[in-house]
Amino acid sequence: MKMSRIAAGLMLSLAAAGAHAALLSDLLSGGNIRAGDKLFDSWKLVSYTSSDVNRSFNASNIDVQALSDGGDKPGPGLRFTASRNELGVTGDGVFGFVDLMFGFRVSVLDPARRVSGNTLSFASGGATLSWMVDGSYDLGTYIREVIGTAEGLDDLGQKNIEFSQLDDPLSGSSGTTKISDSAAFAPQQSAWVTKNILVWAADTTDTAVLTQFDQRFSQSQVPEPGSFALLGLGLLGLGWVRQTACKKNLAKIG
Repeated sequence: MKMSRIAAGLMLSLAAAGAHAALLSDLLSGGNIRAGDKLFDSWKLVSYTSSDVNRSFNASNIDVQALSDGGDKPGPGLRFTASRNELGVTGDGVFGFVDLMFGFRVSVLDPARRVSGNTLSFASGGATLSWMVDGSYDLGTYIREVIGTAEGLDDLGQKNIEFSQLDDPLSGSSGTTKISDSAAFAPQQSAWVTKNILVWAADTTDTAVLTQFDQRFSQSQVPEPGSFALLGLGLLGLGWVRQTACKKNLAKIG
């Protein structure tokens, strides 16, 4: 038990010495980032499309910062910050958009903890919409996320957040503001996250920009091996007491 505690302390020390911020481009090139006792690695760009055929994705414009606070809940996590209008769109008169999908794995470095849930949310002021009230506008930002026990799976849950505005002659004006969403699941040593980001604007007078959003991973304690051993001895002792009582009862009956 002492060896495991020493190893855990060493791993956590190494985590503290790890990167606290990184460019998404570096992470997609094989890098990793640590937040508290959580390691985020195996980053992968799944897809990128845009209504502008001359536009390409520049992952260097997205900064990933470790959030090591939060205790067990909401737990440590990551903050994504987009600059240089990387996740911004001005309408093209039809439907202007950028659609980005990427994923990563989160693992627990502390053997006494497990990931047991996660939260996705827009940071304060992290999404901005600008439009002209002319009876026809459609713009917004939307993030859908799945989390699973393997890459691409959603067996641990899915979430979505949205900030959008819509106005058309048929349905009238409406807006969606869902700032945060969360999912809870059975404790896991590691989990895979895949997020799909869509930013869109229809009219040439409309602009939607996503600049910042947060990802948190709540955690739970795992009983130490000694606790399981004591529980086992307790159950064994209880079984012996019951067996002895049964033998005494049988002797009296006979």
